[in-house]
Amino acid sequence: MKIDVIGFADVLSRIPMLNALQRGLALTLPLIMVGALALLFQHPPFPELKPFFAILFGPQFDTVLSILVSSTFGIAALLAMCGYAYVYSNLRNTRESTPIASPVLVVMVTVTCFFVLVAPTEQATLQAAISLSFGLPVALLVAIGSTEVFLRLARMQVLRIKSKSIGQEGMIGDVFTIMPAAGLTIILFAILKAVLLSLGSTDVVADLNGTLAKTLTSGADTLGFGLTYIIVSQVFWLFGIHGPNVLQAVQDLQMAPASIANNIAVIDGKPPEFIFTSQFFDLLHMGGSGATLGLIIAMLLVSRSPSTRNFALLAALPALCNVNEPLLYGLPIVLNPIFALPFLLVPVVNTIVMYLAMSTDFMPLTGHQVAWTTPAIINGYAVTGSVNGALVQALCLLISVVVYAPFVRLSERVAALKGQAALQSLLVITEQGDNRSAGKRLLSRTGDLGRLALSLAGDLEIAVKRRGHLFLEYQPQICLRSGRAFGAEALLRWDHPVHGRIPPPVIIQLAEDLGIMPELGDFVLDLACAQRKDWQGSVPDDFMIAVNVAPAQILSGTLDQRVFARLDAHFLPTHVLMLEITESTMLIPDDAALASLERMREHGVRIALDDFGMGHTSLRYLRALPLDEVKIDRSLTQSDQGEVSGHIISSILDLSRSLDFSTVVEGVESEDQLARLQRLGCTRFQGYFFSRPQAPDQCLAFIRSLAEKAERAA
Repeated sequence: MKIDVIGFADVLSRIPMLNALQRGLALTLPLIMVGALALLFQHPPFPELKPFFAILFGPQFDTVLSILVSSTFGIAALLAMCGYAYVYSNLRNTRESTPIASPVLVVMVTVTCFFVLVAPTEQATLQAAISLSFGLPVALLVAIGSTEVFLRLARMQVLRIKSKSIGQEGMIGDVFTIMPAAGLTIILFAILKAVLLSLGSTDVVADLNGTLAKTLTSGADTLGFGLTYIIVSQVFWLFGIHGPNVLQAVQDLQMAPASIANNIAVIDGKPPEFIFTSQFFDLLHMGGSGATLGLIIAMLLVSRSPSTRNFALLAALPALCNVNEPLLYGLPIVLNPIFALPFLLVPVVNTIVMYLAMSTDFMPLTGHQVAWTTPAIINGYAVTGSVNGALVQALCLLISVVVYAPFVRLSERVAALKGQAALQSLLVITEQGDNRSAGKRLLSRTGDLGRLALSLAGDLEIAVKRRGHLFLEYQPQICLRSGRAFGAEALLRWDHPVHGRIPPPVIIQLAEDLGIMPELGDFVLDLACAQRKDWQGSVPDDFMIAVNVAPAQILSGTLDQRVFARLDAHFLPTHVLMLEITESTMLIPDDAALASLERMREHGVRIALDDFGMGHTSLRYLRALPLDEVKIDRSLTQSDQGEVSGHIISSILDLSRSLDFSTVVEGVESEDQLARLQRLGCTRFQGYFFSRPQAPDQCLAFIRSLAEKAERAA
């Protein structure tokens, strides 16, 4: 089942329209958060707080809250529509060989089509049409329809003005190119408006909402009515549409009168009559539609992701007062197939539980009016006037947590799989050496890869500053003549709290994109020197720690000062440090960088050329750099390379002897491979056949075990 859900989620994530809907709604999250907080202050769960707020913040506080709600929730449908049009046109443009139309122009056409369709109308109706509560269905339908029509028309060559020489500004030419398609799209929506007017529809938003709601208003206080209402309402929410507000007519025609009748009955000392009242569904929506307070608790209890738990805490405050738009759009639940089933199932199960509790007289019917923002459990007691009401609501909350919990874990599994795939794509980009945007290979990316790279970059900056989650592992280097380890390469690792181990090439590329490679290099040098100091006395005095240095560190011209400072800080002699320069960087340092390398070598620091092959770049490095060692690239050590690689390795060994360089062969993974390399004359090795990169203590134990074997053999 899980595999099918994961596959289905992956398929849906590749559909541009659904992708754009989800992202367009998510773009409204900042104003939704502000609006939610304003709404809580405007409608506090305890009415006594309102006078207190007025005293504390002044008499204009309520007016300011109303402005905030109107400026956030009140225009959210319009902004969600704009977000959809922008994201969708961007996605479509990236799939074409040449962009179809500017996303900004698509947004303008979409907004125009929307107002053509909802106007003329009264001011109050117009405000409802652009609000999140009432206008979102029409806004999203217009956004989907207008963007699709416009982009299809814009692709038609017959509707494109060929000349782009109009005006002095290039953008003007782009606008004129697709002006016929834009104009025709708006005209088509004007024709649709005329058709609706001829049919008697003067208010599209109200007519659509009213038609949907009236079909559900039966007047029957039955379980069938309650389940139908809650299912339809939840389905709307799955598309980001405020279900209860769209179905306002059901509230006005059936549930509100039932609530009033129950309240009057309690005042008159009579038993309430109706089960399905406005207060019943307020009891049901613990944390907001879908009983998402249970989801938040499940996230806090079972999530392994710190970011998920942090978001749950952020969404908890408004959810305690039954405002869950931040969770719906931010997690998101909207258009998320993983959470669709529990989001529908939890309210259905809780409706049945509460209905049975009331129909069997275990739980009193609702008969007291309280604010809809009253927190769960308190609400259960206050609305029913009974402890049993609170107990049943607590049971429903527990059911919600139990149902949501496995889907939280499933969601994290899907996110982890997508994250690993994106991470692998970043690794491929890094290793391919695509020098885009002045060397910013990863941070210049767009889409999911760009967002992941940006997120990782921010986390890396924090990790370097705080020295958290970054550490070194060590891979021993072996001399078969002596049978001992003569050194160990320090290898950077990043154990990300969400994405796990980040590939080292991605770490380095992100650091270079951010311009923090010198700081990261200092951090690695410091850790390696500290570890070599800790091993003092446990390894031979000439045992070397090899540290990779990046081009940015070399080109700084001050690498020698940084290196000497780290060695002095740990009271280490210079001869125990080997700096490895990567051949694949295709970089010949400038004079200042060369002078820095020369100064280090003169003072005893050894310099190695990593990933050495036999290309022109390798040979240029041999002439340009002050070197002590070359490390033969693993691509030459593979047994399937045949005799050619053997001849190349023999040539490198001859060349190294003539230039007085030592050699180390990297990537040795099998006994056959080792035997072949030994026959070629290789004696110093590094690779998985001997040892994988290990934690410092494990590496030291391995080094000691080799020394003990060598002593016994002697």
